[in-house]
Amino acid sequence: MNAAEQAHTPDLACKIAQVALIFRHEFPDAKADLSPWLRDPATQQNVDPDSIDVGFNFPGRKPDCQCRSILVQIRFSDTLLTFNAQIIGIEISGHDHVGQQWRLSTVGDWTCAGKNSPTPYAQDRLKRFCQMVFNVFQDSTFVSSPCDGVATENDDMDYSPGLQPNIDLDLDPDRWEPCDWKE
Repeated sequence: MNAAEQAHTPDLACKIAQVALIFRHEFPDAKADLSPWLRDPATQQNVDPDSIDVGFNFPGRKPDCQCRSILVQIRFSDTLLTFNAQIIGIEISGHDHVGQQWRLSTVGDWTCAGKNSPTPYAQDRLKRFCQMVFNVFQDSTFVSSPCDGVATENDDMDYSPGLQPNIDLDLDPDRWEPCDWKE
């Protein structure tokens, strides 16, 4: 379901904002879209009410991601207005003018599958993003908790070990990759 429609409480609104900031930390040229789904009846019939869906659009086709837009679907075990809703997985898919190019799921082995997968470095950044989203939503209740510790765009992101699920990412923060340059 569109993230804008799922922001029922201040805590959920803060967590959705954190998701957008974390993604922008990994991909600074992306613009968040909190309402990626159309409101027509056919689309709404297929929308998962137990998910938070955010789209990210690049100014053009991003070569290292092999797409122009990325859809992030954060799936929960129950409706977000209940006390027992827990994050169960994240689905990410890359799209361009010809359709879906690839898909990454945190259910299973966290691998990208599709026609044109992102570069290994971009895949590592997507996986790191997923780990941070799990961290944001882990052990939370979304009904009436206050908005504590909200990340801002200028905060340093904490990539400490112990995130669930535990994946060993060997990222070099000083690595330059020409695909990241804006044209």
